[in-house]
Amino acid sequence: MSDTAVCLRADGEGAFTAERLAAYAALVEREEMDELLSLGHFLRGLRVQQINSARRGGGVAEMLQSLIPFERALGLDVSWDVIGAEPAFFIYTKTLHNFLQGRPCVPDLAGTKAYWDTNRQNYALVREDADVIIVHDPQPAGLIKFVPEEVRRRQKWIWRCHIHLSREHQFVLDFVRSLIEEYDLVIFSAGKFLPRWKVASAVILPYIDPLSDKNRDLPAEQVREICSRHGLVDLEAKPLIVLVSRFDPFKGHQYALEAFRMVREQMPCQLLMVGGTASDDPENEAIFAGLKEQVHGMPDVHLLNLPADSHTEINAFQRAARIVLQPSIKEGFGLTVSEGMWKEKPVIGGDVGGIPSQITDGYNGFLVPPGKKGVEEMADRIEYLLKNPHFAREMGKRGKEAVKERFLLTRGVLDELRLIKGLLEG
Repeated sequence: MSDTAVCLRADGEGAFTAERLAAYAALVEREEMDELLSLGHFLRGLRVQQINSARRGGGVAEMLQSLIPFERALGLDVSWDVIGAEPAFFIYTKTLHNFLQGRPCVPDLAGTKAYWDTNRQNYALVREDADVIIVHDPQPAGLIKFVPEEVRRRQKWIWRCHIHLSREHQFVLDFVRSLIEEYDLVIFSAGKFLPRWKVASAVILPYIDPLSDKNRDLPAEQVREICSRHGLVDLEAKPLIVLVSRFDPFKGHQYALEAFRMVREQMPCQLLMVGGTASDDPENEAIFAGLKEQVHGMPDVHLLNLPADSHTEINAFQRAARIVLQPSIKEGFGLTVSEGMWKEKPVIGGDVGGIPSQITDGYNGFLVPPGKKGVEEMADRIEYLLKNPHFAREMGKRGKEAVKERFLLTRGVLDELRLIKGLLEG
């Protein structure tokens, strides 16, 4: 890693240190790190702007929090801006988000006006001196409509879609299509989402930062202290099953609860469903309140809605878990799957979206049918893993190896820089 310092930005502002890059290099193959350094040298000084709708909360913000200092350390001039908006805008964009994932609902005209007004007002954030603009998800996608022609000619615009792009409502896809086809490149989180649009498309699989507060190693005593503070005790007598997710209609909380009830009738265990808030998700509080009312008085069920920066707590819960659940019915990528696997936990996930790209069923985790039809199988898998701890440990080890090979930050940065280089070269 002696060459790393050559690729660091001169000022080092907001960039990972050479020591941090060396720590990543120790986790991956030498060839991968060498290519990252080579790409950094080739793209040195390139001006890149990342734009999304939340600084904290959710997988997009988490990835950007690590990706940007990594790319800066490699020599790129990367900035990150977050659009500002009134609640009406986020209500509309969450409705659109849900619609794109297949939930029946009709975006209203007033919301459509708020969408375009907000994107017009936020165009002031756009760096007209940037070489590449990367826009994440539908919320700020409309910014491209307000770029002056002379600026647009000298910039490359990339739209990155992190959601589960469904096909139930073609007229909504057509609306989004007309906007997205103005971009130079579109990136999806799984190959199955690639639409037949007249725009260059690519896939970048999900990735986690193994050195972040959410994924770094924690002392066992710290894990126990955090769990105890939140009422999670007797973990040997009552093994912990954990679901980490935003409180969202597609995350499968109800089905996890039903499966847990079935398992608990057969053997002692406890369930934790924990999530955090995000400024661009107006549904979170309502769904959490509904779940809280539903589980009131139920023994061995814990429900937590934590601040968006509670990364160490989430880390501890996942490390304390015997099993991690992610029974989504729609899922763009599902970072919590790789998070659980990285901590050597057997993960049971819904067989949808980007989850099957992470889990090989029966080998490094289990896949179950999404929704109600998967509840009984989920319960069977939970019960089997609890009764066969040796198998669960082996599955967890295989899961960590899969994440190390395919789902770490280094690979995500490498994919993005390869695509940028290819786009610039035409």
